[in-house]
Amino acid sequence: MADDTTIDLASLRFEGQRFAGHALDVACTHELIAYRDLIVECAKELWRRKNPDRTRLPRGFDEDFRLQFNRLEDGSTVVPLQRIRVSNQSELDWGSLDEFDEAAELIDATIAAANADELLPEALPSNVIFLFKDFGKSLAEDEVLFTRSRHGLTEAAYTSKARKRLAEWVGPTYEDVVDVTGEVRMANLGPGTFSLQLEGTGVLVVGRFNPQQESDVLDALRNHQSRRLRVQGIAEFSTGDRQIKRFSRIDTVGPEAVQGQGFDEDAIPIWEQLAEIGESAPEGTWDSVPSDLSMRIDEVVYRRAPEIK
Repeated sequence: MADDTTIDLASLRFEGQRFAGHALDVACTHELIAYRDLIVECAKELWRRKNPDRTRLPRGFDEDFRLQFNRLEDGSTVVPLQRIRVSNQSELDWGSLDEFDEAAELIDATIAAANADELLPEALPSNVIFLFKDFGKSLAEDEVLFTRSRHGLTEAAYTSKARKRLAEWVGPTYEDVVDVTGEVRMANLGPGTFSLQLEGTGVLVVGRFNPQQESDVLDALRNHQSRRLRVQGIAEFSTGDRQIKRFSRIDTVGPEAVQGQGFDEDAIPIWEQLAEIGESAPEGTWDSVPSDLSMRIDEVVYRRAPEIK
């Protein structure tokens, strides 16, 4: 909307014959979507690192993250990207960096490192590397996409060399830090292995525990109906779907109580539900039910002879 509050995030500059006269080929709008996906996923992981005690992202963290551009600028084709503050978000901080700004700077640093044959930034989340496979797909060999975060002093050149180098880093699996909770479904004392069914996703993950962790694992298995196990360490993920495949290393484990189901004030009371079920039965259904059933439950339902007093 024209009256939405906006704040600069980054700019993308396309360089090549197709972009002469600062025109943008429609096929290249794909790069704007791929760049947004990179920003969002990187920002989510950065937030999780800052908040290791939180299991869920703040409400609307990624859903309310919106990007727009309303013009193309000179210099081949420059697309200035702006964040939009939607009505239910707090005021954006126009000076300080947040996770989305940090993500934009980290993507700049990653592209620069790939183009210079240097190591990737240590702060780059491993699961974000996979998303680079979709970034730059519409570009020809001789075309370059430059990225620049709003506080960046220089542009990062996403050349064919950088694209190829990042593609080489994308293997079938990768490892990353995890902090997950789930139900222990199996434990084997011999090799010290166990399986954990993750809360929320239901994915079953296998790992190894050491003798110091054994009692917590077995206790969670024994009391699996009322207790969950929190696991912190390193896990191997599938690059294809970014699901956890197994625990590579377990640093700490600890018990977590099962959260009770909250009271729903809008739920229909059980007696009203039973009354509705009774009224929906065909006419005559209840005629054969004894009026003293509550006093003769053993005799009628369980076929037991009444006690003689």
